[in-house]
Amino acid sequence: MGKLMEFFKKHPIIKTLVQMVIVFFLLIAITLYGLKLYTRHGKAVLVPDVKAMALPDALRILDREGFRYDIIDSLFVDEAVPGTIVEQTPAGGSKVKEGRIVYLSINAYSPRMITCPKVADMSMRQALSTLESRGLTDIKVQEVPSEYPDLALGLQYRGETLEAGDKIPAGSTVTLLVGNGMPETYSDSTFEETPQTTEEAPLTDESWFN
Repeated sequence: MGKLMEFFKKHPIIKTLVQMVIVFFLLIAITLYGLKLYTRHGKAVLVPDVKAMALPDALRILDREGFRYDIIDSLFVDEAVPGTIVEQTPAGGSKVKEGRIVYLSINAYSPRMITCPKVADMSMRQALSTLESRGLTDIKVQEVPSEYPDLALGLQYRGETLEAGDKIPAGSTVTLLVGNGMPETYSDSTFEETPQTTEEAPLTDESWFN
């Protein structure tokens, strides 16, 4: 040991290099150990499945299991019970780090309402595109008498005519009225009745009987 110390005294540059190498490896070891603690390396927990649960019950389970949560969306699903969880991320049964945030989407108590646009006097293609851009995708097309073919004449919901600005539930079925190119006054019965004539009997010459 004494010889080693004597060597370093005679060669201070080598001593400095050795110290730098030792410090470098110590820093690496400390960093790796810190990362292991921070990420809880090798430790994972299962995400509880809270889909279809009422929101208070789902939050209570997540709290108990040590998860954080964030409600990010409110949807309306006819088949689901209002106020229940319809989507969760990560999915139930996934392996994640403890304390992970679980993102939830709940089923709204009432459907989202959509404002109807003005579609009258548009072409059928433009009217369909306008309705779909507003979120109305369940569209039935009904042809009605009109002079102009493929011209949108109006919109109906459950048999009632809709005006621009009216609100209907999202996902509703609407009927787009489109002209068929045949005016209402047009009639297939274009034939006029002709009066029937009866053949007159030939005049008889009374002289034949004289």
